Amino acid sequence: MQQNKYFLECKNCKHITPSFKHWFEQNQLCPKCGSKHSEVWYHSDYNKLTSNFNGAPESFWQYFDYLPLIHKQNIVSCNEGAIPLERWNFLEDYAQKEHGIKCEVWVYRNDLNGGTGTFKDVAASLAASLFKEHNIQHYIVASTGNTATSYSKYLALGDILCSVFIPDNALKASEAVISAFCQKVYRVTGDYAKAKVIAAQFAQQNNVLISSGNIDPIRVEAKKTMVFEWLRQLKKFPDVYIQAISGGTGPIAIDKGVREIANVFPHIKNPRLLMVQPDKCDPMVQAWENAEKNNFPSGFEKEYPVLEAPQTAVPTLATGNPATYPLIAKLVEKTNGTFIRIKEEKLVDIARLVAFEKKVLLGPASAVCMAGFFKALKENRIKNSETVLVNTGEGTNRAPDFLEQMIYTTDYVNQLQDCKIHNKEYHREKLWNSINEL
Repeated sequence: MQQNKYFLECKNCKHITPSFKHWFEQNQLCPKCGSKHSEVWYHSDYNKLTSNFNGAPESFWQYFDYLPLIHKQNIVSCNEGAIPLERWNFLEDYAQKEHGIKCEVWVYRNDLNGGTGTFKDVAASLAASLFKEHNIQHYIVASTGNTATSYSKYLALGDILCSVFIPDNALKASEAVISAFCQKVYRVTGDYAKAKVIAAQFAQQNNVLISSGNIDPIRVEAKKTMVFEWLRQLKKFPDVYIQAISGGTGPIAIDKGVREIANVFPHIKNPRLLMVQPDKCDPMVQAWENAEKNNFPSGFEKEYPVLEAPQTAVPTLATGNPATYPLIAKLVEKTNGTFIRIKEEKLVDIARLVAFEKKVLLGPASAVCMAGFFKALKENRIKNSETVLVNTGEGTNRAPDFLEQMIYTTDYVNQLQDCKIHNKEYHREKLWNSINEL
């Protein structure tokens, strides 16, 4: 029987694909124009969306009626996507004291996801569930780290093979996680761009489905539930959204979620998008700055640099060829947002400060995002009375080298006389002073 819950529509030519069964059979392409970019739309009643806003949900699967799965028995889940928003008052205090800005700051901590503690867990959960429903036995992923580890776990839970292609600068801890789930790792001699090329060739040679990247409708559909969660928890929508960006599924998914509920929630608009990149891998920032310098000429979004083998200390953000920039740049422009560059050398200071003030251990990409908040204040990107949502990624569980760099209170002693009671306020002052150097 043909399902009538949802359909996919090509963004380019509007061709309708009736289900993910057909989408997979079409090799995840529009059969009419060949585009990879299709969106999922539903026949569900969005007036009932708020009925999901009660209680304490276990996962994003509370929004089952607005996700492209037919049978609940196929759900593969580890309690992901229902992350409690945290109000971080110390950031609000800093904004008011140092910049005269009175704002609300909420942090959406993806390290609290129940699968692998990353951005990617909701997408991996939906992917594994769809593959289980449609009897997909093998899937291929090219990744800088987080997608690889998350898909490896969730697909293993669904008894689905996953072949993962990672660049040679990917974290060893990520490789260990993938291998521990008995999924296949191919560590490519080269950067992420080369890993994607070899992965695509391997997929074609073996007739295996491969992730179509940041516009993959599976990823977008899973991540769009952020929009629902923010409405559920805040009872309003943020004015400003800050995220470290590598490919950019986050802003794409937010835009999709807002458009999806527009008929029922017409007052909900996209937040101002502030996209953050580290200075050692910042092709989107470079492209944006160049466009800004030329007053954003027509077609500006099509011009962006390609960085060969970027030498960044944040491997999960090491995308030197930002193929999604044309799409992301137009979204950023539409929301009056911007791209922000931060100094990699300050990431450890950021992570130390957050650990001191909130007892939360940020991974390097999360520290990039948090640095973006401070830089946004410095550049007057946040206004009075605005609600700011900072979307952080992974913790330190797969970045042991970064965690080791956070050591700063150790004294080496040989005798009792070398020991003295330490002064926390001394450390607090030093940590905050470091922020002023961003």
